[in-house]
Amino acid sequence: MDLLSLEDLTCPVCCEVFSLPVLLSCGHNVCKECLQQFWKTRTTQDCPVCKRRSSRNDPPCNLVLKNVCEFFTEKRSQISSSGSEEVCSLHNEPLQLFCLEDKQLVCLVCRDSEKHANHQFRPIKEIVPSYKDQLSRALTSLQEKFEHTERVKGECDKAVQHIKSQAENTEWQIKEEFKKLHQFLQDEEEASITALRKEEEQKSQMMKEKLEEIYTF
Repeated sequence: MDLLSLEDLTCPVCCEVFSLPVLLSCGHNVCKECLQQFWKTRTTQDCPVCKRRSSRNDPPCNLVLKNVCEFFTEKRSQISSSGSEEVCSLHNEPLQLFCLEDKQLVCLVCRDSEKHANHQFRPIKEIVPSYKDQLSRALTSLQEKFEHTERVKGECDKAVQHIKSQAENTEWQIKEEFKKLHQFLQDEEEASITALRKEEEQKSQMMKEKLEEIYTF
């Protein structure tokens, strides 16, 4: 992994190493300040990368990525991978060693000074690969966390969709049952009224016939 070309540590808006990265609901990271400036130009709070609308007005800080970027920035300022020789600000001597205790570049004069007494040192060229390896492991861990987050988010989205589908289906069934019940009651009402009128008609006819029999005598 190239120490100075780590795309995973670069903000997609300012194209610089992340400064206080925030994690959007879509999984993309953006510098907090860059995101705020971007949103000022938009009518919706969407992602600068995929344009998906953010589910939060104040996305959380990605602490893992923030720590990795700070570590990278600090070590990049201490260790030059271009091969150019830097000099000590105290002694104006070439920086050739890395102090393991103080975690900083030092010159040969610094090594022999009282400040670094009993400290351990390593040549810069031996230190660079180890820090690259640390960055690589940190980025791998970060990627795994992102993938886990995406999986959990996917499962939650599926669960929400399933619940919504179940609710819609249950609502439809309830409406259909009440529609059937309403139709049944309406049919029963009409049948009862029809039977009542028929019974009324029959009784009225019987009374009419009896009256006619009386008047015939």
